[in-house]
Amino acid sequence: MFGFGDNGWKDRGRYFDPSWLDMSTDNNDEEEQSFEADLHPATAGETLGIEQGVVDDSAQLAQRVRSDFTNYKRRIEQEKEKQVKCANKSLILKLLPVLDDFNYAQDSAPHDMAEKDWVKGVSLIKEKLMSILEKEGVSKINVKGTLFDPRQHEAIFCDDTASDDKCRVKEVIKDGYKLGGDVIRPAQVIVSS
Repeated sequence: MFGFGDNGWKDRGRYFDPSWLDMSTDNNDEEEQSFEADLHPATAGETLGIEQGVVDDSAQLAQRVRSDFTNYKRRIEQEKEKQVKCANKSLILKLLPVLDDFNYAQDSAPHDMAEKDWVKGVSLIKEKLMSILEKEGVSKINVKGTLFDPRQHEAIFCDDTASDDKCRVKEVIKDGYKLGGDVIRPAQVIVSS
């Protein structure tokens, strides 16, 4: 039974050796020391060095995680700002034709009617709209008399009769605008050639 053969208690000695319980022999002391050496292979100084290495690695990992998280937060904030800026840009581009219409209405009003209330009202609405846009970072591109710059100007006509030898802006047909430092709509201009 249980693999001990016919005489189970006699064969049991093969599997169970009580001699290890006897601590009085020198052989047991050597075995105990080798067993202890196997359990504690490092000396106290080596253990401190290993522990210090683990602490240093943990500190570096924690620093890396903190900087990764800081970079992540900064990137998320930049993306939010970019989304807000894009949303503002889209709305501003939709409002600029309304501002153009107010400019056309103000410019086309007869001079003898300049003192009428409705002409003053149109002018006042245009100024309010422009002040709102300026608070959002929109500025008008002042270009009359400057050299033609394709990043800020869109030439719709070239005046060959001008005596100017340089390509200068002679007249502004439609104002251009910037949002922050970026051109969101170039000015439509007539240039000299």
